[in-house]
Amino acid sequence: MLTTRRQLLKTAALSAAAAPSGKVLKNMGSAGPGLTARIRATQAAGKEWDIVAYCHEKGLGAAHTSLPRDMNPAGIKKIRDQVNKWDMRLTVGLRTPKSKDDLPQYEAAVKACAEMDGRVVCVHDPFSGRRYEQFKDAKEFHVFDAACRRGVEIAEPVLRKYKMPLAIENHKGWRSQELADWVQSTGSEYVGVCLDMVNNVSLVETPMQTIDILEPYTIFVSFKDIAVDFYDQGILLSEVAFGDGLFDLPGFVARMQKRNAKMLFQLEMLTRDPLKVPIFTEQYWKIYDEKSPVPPRDLAMLVEWVRKNPPPKPLPKTSGLSPAQVLALEDELNDRSIAFARAKMPTLC
Repeated sequence: MLTTRRQLLKTAALSAAAAPSGKVLKNMGSAGPGLTARIRATQAAGKEWDIVAYCHEKGLGAAHTSLPRDMNPAGIKKIRDQVNKWDMRLTVGLRTPKSKDDLPQYEAAVKACAEMDGRVVCVHDPFSGRRYEQFKDAKEFHVFDAACRRGVEIAEPVLRKYKMPLAIENHKGWRSQELADWVQSTGSEYVGVCLDMVNNVSLVETPMQTIDILEPYTIFVSFKDIAVDFYDQGILLSEVAFGDGLFDLPGFVARMQKRNAKMLFQLEMLTRDPLKVPIFTEQYWKIYDEKSPVPPRDLAMLVEWVRKNPPPKPLPKTSGLSPAQVLALEDELNDRSIAFARAKMPTLC
């Protein structure tokens, strides 16, 4: 145990000391879910995790963060001072109110974001977990869907008051057209989408289907590359280092920057075992019904897409690795992705 801890702290120190090279990627940042081993290592070293400082050290011009839970004025001021000093932008994770009782706290957080000197692009809420794990059937999903829509209705006047957009992530909860219809139904210029390029593979869509449908509503991008494969019950879904996957990332960035030249791309390089999406099981299909269908054509397109794109090398895994090895792998994949972005996507600078 002592050896593992020493290795973990040593690896953390070495990576933290690495200085970025080249221009600042002013339109790219990073998000916490892709940095879980780094966060643990920092905390194990007795230090406070600071994603804004981490992104600055990596030569990134943005970060995905959250406000202090207690809305501590000193903590909020620290974030504001950081982003002003380093000329950075933020997307801020903030849970949408479930009822009007939550509005005072929600409004205080939105107000704090609006007072960050224009540095906060939007607030962000994923709302759901993995639909096929979170709900036992479609009826449960529809009850949840109605509650989420009501929450956005409650939040919208606050968003409009402070001119602060909300980005709803396609976080394995809603199929793309369902999310697009939801955003349209609000009738609000302050409700849009955080486009995760990968998530809706788990809801029987190819990435291009997802991108084509959600692009018009996108406020910022959860940025990643992907590799896929089959297993006996369905599809394996794995984030991989930029350049190792299936996306034409430079082409994708160019496409999104036509929509918004200052679009933010928040790196989310999740280092883990491949995610299992059990589309060949009976239980998986209980989450869909006539109100939320999956056209057979979509299933055929997805299976054909996976079949035509076998992984050129084994998908990344963390099972069996020590904490220090997981941290080293996570750092490697994130650093490679940042280097690829700097070399191959100059418009992010």
